[in-house]
Amino acid sequence: MKNKILFSIMAFVLGFCFTACSDDVDYGINTTPLLKDGSVVTGSADVTSTSATLHGTVAGLDGQATSAYVTGFYYGLSQDNLSERVVAPSSTSFEVSISGMPGTVYYYQAFVTLQGKVTYKGEVSSLTLTDSKAVTGDYQDLTANSVKLSGQIQQLPANAEVGIVVSGVPGDERVRAGVRIPGVLGTDYSIDALGLVPATTYYYAAYLDLGQGVVYGETKEFTTPAKEFDVDNDLVDLGLSTKWAKCNIGANSETELGALVGFGDLTGYNTSINPEDYASSDIYKSAQDIANKVTDGKTTIPTIAEYEELFRCCKVEWIEKEGVGGYQFTGPNGNSIFMPAAGSRTQGTTASIGTEGRYLSGSINATDPQFAMSYLFNQGGNARSTTPVYQALAVRPVSVAKNIPFDKSLLCKTWEIDLTLDGEYQVFHGPSYFYGTDDSWRTVTNGEPVVGDSWCWDADFAGNTWAVGGSAANCQGSITFNEDGTVVVKHVDADGKETIEEGTYTVDEANKTITLEGANCLAPANFGPGYTDDLKNNIKILSLTDKSLQLAVMRTDPSQDACLLSINMVPQLEKYGYKATLNCYGQKPGGGEPSDAWAGATVTVAGGQTGTYTVTFNTAEPRAYGQVYVLDIEGFAAAYPNAFVKIDTLKADGKVIPFDANKFYYGDIENNGKYRVEIANIWGFGHNDAWNGLKDTPFHPGGGETTEETALAFNSTFEVKFTIVSLDTNLEFTAKQTAVGLEPEFKMHGNWGKENPGAVKVVKENFQYKLASTSDFSMLLDVDADCDGPAANGAVCLVDIVDIRKYFSGFSAELKSVVNDGVNVPFDASKVLYGDLEDNGNFRVELHNIWGSGTAANPAFDGATVVEGNNCVLSLGYQKSCKYTIGNFSTELFAKPW
Repeated sequence: MKNKILFSIMAFVLGFCFTACSDDVDYGINTTPLLKDGSVVTGSADVTSTSATLHGTVAGLDGQATSAYVTGFYYGLSQDNLSERVVAPSSTSFEVSISGMPGTVYYYQAFVTLQGKVTYKGEVSSLTLTDSKAVTGDYQDLTANSVKLSGQIQQLPANAEVGIVVSGVPGDERVRAGVRIPGVLGTDYSIDALGLVPATTYYYAAYLDLGQGVVYGETKEFTTPAKEFDVDNDLVDLGLSTKWAKCNIGANSETELGALVGFGDLTGYNTSINPEDYASSDIYKSAQDIANKVTDGKTTIPTIAEYEELFRCCKVEWIEKEGVGGYQFTGPNGNSIFMPAAGSRTQGTTASIGTEGRYLSGSINATDPQFAMSYLFNQGGNARSTTPVYQALAVRPVSVAKNIPFDKSLLCKTWEIDLTLDGEYQVFHGPSYFYGTDDSWRTVTNGEPVVGDSWCWDADFAGNTWAVGGSAANCQGSITFNEDGTVVVKHVDADGKETIEEGTYTVDEANKTITLEGANCLAPANFGPGYTDDLKNNIKILSLTDKSLQLAVMRTDPSQDACLLSINMVPQLEKYGYKATLNCYGQKPGGGEPSDAWAGATVTVAGGQTGTYTVTFNTAEPRAYGQVYVLDIEGFAAAYPNAFVKIDTLKADGKVIPFDANKFYYGDIENNGKYRVEIANIWGFGHNDAWNGLKDTPFHPGGGETTEETALAFNSTFEVKFTIVSLDTNLEFTAKQTAVGLEPEFKMHGNWGKENPGAVKVVKENFQYKLASTSDFSMLLDVDADCDGPAANGAVCLVDIVDIRKYFSGFSAELKSVVNDGVNVPFDASKVLYGDLEDNGNFRVELHNIWGSGTAANPAFDGATVVEGNNCVLSLGYQKSCKYTIGNFSTELFAKPW
């Protein structure tokens, strides 16, 4: 058996280690030094008129026996002749007292000697024996980002400096090495400490700098209050992958400089230059992410990739704003932010304020973890950079967080797990997702970058049936939350056995949790004791809309790590669809009601999606004429108040019935949540004055009153084909103006589609659609503001009313005028093309288009010219401005068959 004996000799710091065995001997050398340059620090001195207490520290000897090293100070009357030596009790923090005559200036230097062999020294400092004293005052006017601090000097000498030193690290020596903020020389003075971080404790002391030594007052502390970060108002969407905060950490406005922080520093007042006091790996979304801490998990410090996107994708320019120099960034969407040139700080020295911006990222330098990635800018340019981790830089937070309000009332309906027995789903591609234990409404719904166990595996059912016990049959049942606080849960096992539980529920709206009494939450059948022990208490609400719900319970299976398991649900109606009923009420030949007068035919409309459906009413009792023909989609208007439904075709016994859809009525006509299309109804909106017929029939050219609409007669079948065009319809349509010229080498200048939002507005009055206005409207392009240059001619000149023909097949308008550079441009109106020319739902007014439907071969405008083989027109060119006016709008929006 081998016995090893370890001898540690610290004589040369390298700690030589010899190892001996009974059978053989091997020698190993530990080459890791105990101390290095900067390990010994000469600290401050506390002085009186006749004595001084010297302070020093040593890093790297923690755990070493105090007998292995000696600590103390060299001192003397000259910096070059430290002739005296005094030993202090050995410790990593040590102090010793010396005495002398009033006014004497001493120079001193801390030392540490290892095993009596090797001595390490700190820097030389000085002190002056004096009866002057610094007294630290109390703080005043404390805010989240600033405070007023005061001091008092007793026996104030001339030619001295007074002020306050502030640190984010406790301990007298760390505080005295903090950031100095000078005050106005006097016995009583105050300073304003700015760039503080919310909800952070700081330490401060008054000081008197005599030139040859510093006198410090008592160390005191204060804690800044928290500051609410409002993701709705404190972030700016620039059209990038993330939103950028309006101002820096530690600032109240965009022109304030804010805090300067080292990599991983959470205070902005750490002055250490020891890399070990900072982070050595990425700090983005970690406990050392100052932006995440300050904003309570709503933002993060940017990654270097996010900075690069900011500089690459935005228009950047050096400007002065409110007297502060910096960069203005204008995003692709036109929004902008300002980042001041806040400079940087090393130890207590701040440099380049107003001339240079250095902004910290959350990314470490992958090749050297003593450096962090940053971005530098000044008037001359900008570039990605690296800076020592201890160099303090400005921080501008970023976030993708939202502030989605929690609406408890959305709970109040019947929900089922979003999985049918045949494996289909409406919203979630898996009935249960896996989340971190710290996930919640904040992370899932609001997208907040909360630090902790936050992640998601959105397991799909098709590839992960095991997540719910291997079968869709485990995902049956329902849960109903009632407005009175009661809950009814129907549990169904894989064999179809039902169990009903009734109880109550309470919602913690602040924390977004539900607690059930008397019932367990609806969950897949494999959830239960041993896997998810608690299906009642503090169930997290991860997300809630009118169309989906995610509740989450903790996985407690001892064989697996804890995580949240979501139960992904949709409203029962969404899962199984909405019943659409066609009623065909009319009279039999010879008079009288048929026995199936109100029987109706049905078809199921899928929830949450658009589509086309056909419903057919079959009868053995013919209708001689129609009186009430309506299509009702049960609950659809309540679920989708802005839905748009249109009738495509009507057929009686297979024969198409022509109709004018402008005379139908659409929507929640009876205010009962049903979406109705009133095709004909003698007692509905289209009734005549006698309430026995239609006032203006949709089924004949010219319309008019009728009491017996024979166009709706049929012997055996009546068929309606209808389309759910949209579930959330915006009836304000954008007009896009394109005016581009063509020059040699295929250079095309102008604008490829300036948007005029809401140029055409449709309103619903008395459940019928009409234009809000039929007045002409004009679209203007200004070359300086809207174009990449003037257009030498007309190559592609057109107006698109986006998507309007998807809804209204009869919409039309005409070109009224063209005014370029203030001059009216004549044209042949018969040659301008109109309609859904590209079959994409847009209504187009085509003035000229070298790739279009015919205007290039048969131009409506003068000045034909050939450029690069394409037929352009000179009269549509412009140098300064281009205005198109559209008018003569159709008063009827649906196309008529006559």
